[in-house]
Amino acid sequence: MHHDHPSRRSFVLGALGVAGAAVTAGTLFPRHQAIAQATGPRRIDVHHHLTPPAYVQELEPNKLLLPPTLNWTPQKDIELMDAGGVAVSITSITTPGVWFGSHAASRRLSRACNEYAAKLVVDHPKRFGMYVNVPLPDVEGTLKEIEYGMDTLKADGVAVFTSYGDKWLGDPAFEPIYAELHRRKAVL
Repeated sequence: MHHDHPSRRSFVLGALGVAGAAVTAGTLFPRHQAIAQATGPRRIDVHHHLTPPAYVQELEPNKLLLPPTLNWTPQKDIELMDAGGVAVSITSITTPGVWFGSHAASRRLSRACNEYAAKLVVDHPKRFGMYVNVPLPDVEGTLKEIEYGMDTLKADGVAVFTSYGDKWLGDPAFEPIYAELHRRKAVL
């Protein structure tokens, strides 16, 4: 079947330019590069969801999670990674995220999810990395969580969704976040 639009891979490589062809997950996540180059599983999964207990506790009463998400455990996850030849997974929260209309609740849930992810990395340093989960559209809370996640928890980058309510990622309200990520040279 012929398509007039480029494949996702060619689009991304084209957007990255000539140097983009040399970019690999190991380049973006250097602390995991040696693991992925070892014998055995060699893939780095950079879009990998985890389900911290605090996340389930917060969302399950409102039936916001599906069975695969509810049944997630680190051990089951590692077994699936092994079956798929994945050496390292960089984790983040899945939809619907951590924002439900309250700055305080979203900040609290972001922090709980990030601390859980950091513990997962400590417990399984050769298998997991983490992105900071942020309470967008709360800009102030997001800036604080980026600082905590990157500086204290040593996250590999920051995870965002494509939109938050009526605000898309290009919304000018989010400019302070992009300025901070740029200053840190962070992976988004």
